[in-house]
Parts: sequence; structure tokens; C-alpha cells
Amino acid sequence: MIVTDPKAPMGIGVLLAFAGPVLFLMITAILSALIAYPIFLFSGAEDISLLRSLISRIGQGLLLLGIYPLFKSLSLQFKDLGYRRHEGLSLPRGFGLGALMLGLHVALLLSLQIRLPTGNPPSFDGLALLFLQSLATGLGVALLEETLFRGALLAIILRLTGPVFAVTISAFFYAGLHFIGTKWTTDLSNVGWDTPFRIAFDGFSHVTTAPFDAFMALFIAGLFLGTLRLLRPEGLFLCLGIHAGWVFVIKISKVLSYPNAHSPLVGWISAYDYVIGSFSCLWLSLLLALLIIRHRRYTSLSLPPP
Repeated sequence: MIVTDPKAPMGIGVLLAFAGPVLFLMITAILSALIAYPIFLFSGAEDISLLRSLISRIGQGLLLLGIYPLFKSLSLQFKDLGYRRHEGLSLPRGFGLGALMLGLHVALLLSLQIRLPTGNPPSFDGLALLFLQSLATGLGVALLEETLFRGALLAIILRLTGPVFAVTISAFFYAGLHFIGTKWTTDLSNVGWDTPFRIAFDGFSHVTTAPFDAFMALFIAGLFLGTLRLLRPEGLFLCLGIHAGWVFVIKISKVLSYPNAHSPLVGWISAYDYVIGSFSCLWLSLLLALLIIRHRRYTSLSLPPP
């Protein structure tokens, strides 16, 4: 069961809920840079892209490993993440729902000719490989991000503040993390002890230049998944499945179709990936409203008569 700590002062709790994840990300970036640099030196690599990749992958691992000490310090348990063995079947059900949600969105983009089908569809073998790769990517991305945001971060922030703030703040960081990344490079002869830190912290600079429509689309997606997690405290498998379904559809649609630059409506999709954007923001906002209305109607019908 998700529990909010009633003893946490609201103002201080909100401040900690914002400042805590930022500090955690900074510490993770520093540690990933410290660990990645000697590995890069010993590898003998002649391309700095390996250092960027090491910092990114090690950082992701540290984010997950950091959940344990944070949970221990707040007296949270593994079950507070939201994973329940008996809810495992919710994953394929969620995947179907997520694929349907984004599938309808992509179908609308195609019907309005905002995206157009590619002229050379892949062979059956190529299509099967695309489906498997998209499925694997979807499950991998969803496992990492749902464990972090709808699992750990939401549970931690609920100990500091109320559910509305918890969902909103976790959605904010979920959206922002998508724009942390870097292509910063230099000649191999210029690589020194400061290089991994330049790479690690350059990634944060791109958050402020994130496309607004893409950020809002991801923010609304975070609100939807966070709200669902609150309404179903043991339903992180459902959130994971929905998220995986979204990524699955996006990956496939980017291969089987392309943005129509001549469409007068092309501005309704973001330059971030030309799939999400203003249209998906409106669509998920509608689904979020329906989710809340359905829950309120269900709970009102379940209440005993006065």
C-alpha cells in the first residue's frame, strides 16, 4: 500500500521532493564519470564515443542501485515499488493497452497524412526482426523507467508530500530525463581527467533547450502512468506493460513511416521524434481525464449508503 508520511511538513517536503532527485542525479553523474574514465583508459579505445556510452550505462546502473539505500533510509521495502508476483499477468494486458493507445495515435497521424508509409516495406523476416527488437527495447526501457519513476521516485516523494505533488514531480523528472544526453566530443589527444565530467554534466545542459511540445507530451504520459500507479498501488506491472507498448509502437512507426514535411499539420508532432507532440499530449490528456472519471465513478458506486 502506498502511504504518505503525515508528519512531513508540506513546504519542506515539496522542496526536498524537487531538490532530492536533482542532487541524486548529480551524485550519480559524478560517480559514473569517476568509474567510466579508468575503464576507458584501460580499454585502449580510439573513439571518445565509448566514454560517453560508459558514462551513460554506468549512470543508469547507479540510478537503480541507489534505490536500495534510499529505501532503507526512509524505511521503505521492496513491495513499495509496486511489483507483486500475483500481478504479473497485468504486464501483457498493459502492453496491449499501451500498444492500442499509441497505435490509435499513429493511425490518426497516418490518416491525416502527418506521417506517410514508407515506400519499401520490409520483408516478413525483416518485419519479424523489427517486432522483436521493438519489443525488447520497449520492455527494457519500461523496466528501467517504471522502476525508477513510478516505483522508487513516486514511493519516496509520497513520504515527503501528498499524492498530487508526488505524481506531478515524478512526471516532471520523468519528462526531463529524456533530454539528458550529450554528443560532446574532443580529440583523443585532449582527453584528460576532466573529460568524463564535461561529458556527464554537458548532458544536463540540454534539458533547458528541450522542445516544449515533446516535454509536455512526456510530462502528460508521466501524469497518466503516475495516476494509474496511485489508483492501483500494486499495479506497477500494468504501468510497465503500458509503457512498453508505447515504446513498441513508436519504434515500429519510425521504421514503417516517415514525417510528411509538406503537411500543414506537421507542427502537431514534435521534432523530438516526429511521433509524439501536441497530438499525443491531447490524446493522453483525454485518457487521463477518462481514467480519473472512471475511478471516481467506480469508488462512488462502491461506497456504502449513508
